[in-house]
Amino acid sequence: MITEETGKYIFLDESSDLRADVAFVFGTNKAWREASWRAADLYLRGLVPKIVVTGGVIGAGHRDTEAAVHADELVRLGVARADIMFEDRSTNTLENVLFAKGVLDQEVGLATIGTIVAVVKNGHSRRALMTLRKHMPRHIKLLVAPYVPEYIGVTKNDWFESEVGCKMVEGEMDRIRRYLEKGDIAELDP
Repeated sequence: MITEETGKYIFLDESSDLRADVAFVFGTNKAWREASWRAADLYLRGLVPKIVVTGGVIGAGHRDTEAAVHADELVRLGVARADIMFEDRSTNTLENVLFAKGVLDQEVGLATIGTIVAVVKNGHSRRALMTLRKHMPRHIKLLVAPYVPEYIGVTKNDWFESEVGCKMVEGEMDRIRRYLEKGDIAELDP
């Protein structure tokens, strides 16, 4: 049963201090502007020196990857292209993390990363961090900089007022249960 507590579990609050070694932008084919703007803001405020963008081909009929679209928007917003790392093969959250992990290790070295801030849709924030927690080295601290995707437009405070919000939360809970059982994600530390 979906309750108010379910929403509190799904929607993570923004971390209080967003300084990190890397901003990790999860792929999205519908909210790329919001994601790119959020990551660019962190970079331009000096909170992150590097950004990794993720996501493969946008979908049928497209040639661009989610990562390329993010990167182009980041550059347009003032981020130096040299500070952007690419993972452009993934098709889902798990692949975003697994493929970007190799890029991060090759480009900067996982052992040198102390903190990652996840730039992710607000309703996807719990599962995204759970995926990072499972697959990134334990020494890396995880933060979250969620954004509200315009096409959904629901928040922790109002998701239950719309059918779209309720379906999104139900879907996230279902995926979290399944992926925990498969071992693809790990619960976050309290």
